[in-house]
Amino acid sequence: MAILLDEWLRLMEREYFTSFIPAGGAAVRVAVAEEAALSGVLARLRQAGGLTGLTSVAIDTAAVKLHMLHDAFFAIAAALDWDAIVQTRLEAITLDCGYRWPEPGRRLTTMALATANGIAPTLLRTTLQQQITLSVWQDAQLTQDFRHAMIALLTARLADDEDGLRDAVLDWLRGDRRGVKALKGSGINARITRSNARAMLQSLCHFLHGNRHRGLLVTIDARRLLLDRSEALGQGGFIYTPGAVMDCYEVIRQIIDDAEHMQGLFVAILAGHRLVNAEAPKRAIGAYAALKSRVWDDVRPKGGDNPLAPLVVLAA
Repeated sequence: MAILLDEWLRLMEREYFTSFIPAGGAAVRVAVAEEAALSGVLARLRQAGGLTGLTSVAIDTAAVKLHMLHDAFFAIAAALDWDAIVQTRLEAITLDCGYRWPEPGRRLTTMALATANGIAPTLLRTTLQQQITLSVWQDAQLTQDFRHAMIALLTARLADDEDGLRDAVLDWLRGDRRGVKALKGSGINARITRSNARAMLQSLCHFLHGNRHRGLLVTIDARRLLLDRSEALGQGGFIYTPGAVMDCYEVIRQIIDDAEHMQGLFVAILAGHRLVNAEAPKRAIGAYAALKSRVWDDVRPKGGDNPLAPLVVLAA
């Protein structure tokens, strides 16, 4: 029995978007709907998240290789307003040091901030650096390269010079390799790849949550995973072999298992009915037992499905 879309959206908003995700919780939900309705479901889900203050990130598997988790990380990083994120953390650090930020939301150099607080710039700079060390560098839940990146962004925003290092760090976070040489001196030692993407995503979620960020809503349009080569060729975008689809399911399985470390993250995977039936046996979720066992609801209330189950079938 399918669950009404309106009912499911209300439950997601009430049970997750309003308080659980902003409080640092995390969840992964899989929703199946008619192909013709999926675009509308995705749009309404993102709208519901936006109304509760979540930052929405749309990942289309035709444009982002989901089996390469670092590509998904780059898409998330590209959707974030890093200037606002860094500004919020700098203002909090300044307040923790006992000083005021005279114009909240506006960038100020160390010199301007020192003048506003009646303190010598060198003394203020030292104090802020100590607090940045305490707030970021000593945070064991952040990977070392992520700490270096955040410190570089924080210090660049206070600097009087050009934003060269800032731009290079943002390029690194977004997967643009053109800025790698400019990272020299930042302390960042490695690219973000498939091998460290999970740790980077955990670091990102933790940093955002500590920044009073309300949370991330990542919607994944998984329709492309269920198309065979001949179908996908006519639509453009990436083509997934059955093996690559299993790799995608493994990425989703890892995120589910790591949810306790993904503070403020809600991931919604949406696809057509092929995901759960035998029409595409080599691509359906049943072909990957490790993921199916985590989302399949074997116990159902009499006369209906559980609308809060990890996997639901939606009806308009």
